[in-house]
Amino acid sequence: MKKFFAYISIVIGGLAALIIVGAFVVMLFQTRLETSNERLALREEERSSIEDKWLAAHENEENITLVIEDVAINQDSGTLKWSDSQERKGLVYFSVESDDSISFAEAESNFPKNMPSYPKYFREAISEKIRN
Repeated sequence: MKKFFAYISIVIGGLAALIIVGAFVVMLFQTRLETSNERLALREEERSSIEDKWLAAHENEENITLVIEDVAINQDSGTLKWSDSQERKGLVYFSVESDDSISFAEAESNFPKNMPSYPKYFREAISEKIRN
């Protein structure tokens, strides 16, 4: 009977040790998770701060609308008049090559500022005028 109680006490001691080790591992994971959540919250605050600064810096900008007023073609050259929503105007001189490629005379032309995609719109308007 003494051996039985000895074995039972060893088993109970082993189970208690497993429970203590398990609790320790759970506490380590919980601490690591809390640390990760704190770092995530700090990064979220930094990102939000950067986003707020960017919005504050750009909130006064408005969308600029480009209006192509007139396209005039005379044989292989022509002009394009444009204006934008900020009441700026310009005149662009261009030439149409034999392979239907369009080249702009940059020295004589007034191009829109703060609108990097204007060549695409100019080429579309000129191509449409050539087709009609």
